[in-house]
Amino acid sequence: MSRNPRTLVKVGAIGVASALMLWAGSASATTADAPWSYTGATGPSHWGSLSPAYALCADGTAQSPINIQHAKPKPLKNLDFDYVAGEAEVFNNGHTVEAEPAPGDKPSTLELGNVDYTFSQFHFHSPSEHTINGKHYPVEIHFVNKSADGRIAVVGVFVKLGAPADKDWQKFIDVISQATANPEQTVIHKINWGKLLPTHQQTVRYDGSLTTPGCSEGVKWSVMTHPITMSAQQIAVFEAAYTGNVRPTQPLNGRTVLIDSTPSH
Repeated sequence: MSRNPRTLVKVGAIGVASALMLWAGSASATTADAPWSYTGATGPSHWGSLSPAYALCADGTAQSPINIQHAKPKPLKNLDFDYVAGEAEVFNNGHTVEAEPAPGDKPSTLELGNVDYTFSQFHFHSPSEHTINGKHYPVEIHFVNKSADGRIAVVGVFVKLGAPADKDWQKFIDVISQATANPEQTVIHKINWGKLLPTHQQTVRYDGSLTTPGCSEGVKWSVMTHPITMSAQQIAVFEAAYTGNVRPTQPLNGRTVLIDSTPSH
């Protein structure tokens, strides 16, 4: 992936590499280059008309995020994380603040549905994009993973008010306000990516899309049912950086939403 921030085009707060060379999660164009926003004439209700490349934002039938309710219990194979410690490069792409493993580090991986994915980045939305029975959490983190053939699996983690998050989250929180469009300028020298995940890892799963233009479909979504906690001061740092960087929930259009009934390992 190019280290030039003007060529980092990360589409979707959960993205798919679709036909383009897109990384998921959140668009990584700089603010000046971004033709879309979360408000006004370039906001979510207008995305589909801003560019032919964004047509699925208006016409797609398997879009994200969704309101999660009435999920069907089913025994599913647990997500198998091998997230390891390493350096993180943090940058502000004009829509969120994102952290990605530094080049050359041992890859962190995820196995889902007998497919191996490599962890590529996490970013956040405030409040949450997914809702539970119509309820938003203060923050939602998206852990974006990409397979060798370009498939995308995103793990959504909610944040709720409670006990302060541990030192690995604090390392990211400490640099949110410093992040620029250049990922090399803000580096966390050692962060344990696995420690950022909830201890209890039951998930709700469904097939969806990027939540930013071009809203490409085919994304495997796994949303953790158990949130992590952060203090009011920690949550306030996310909200100070971005508030309202949220796409509204989208119709299910007959999709099945499953909740894993297999005991978490």
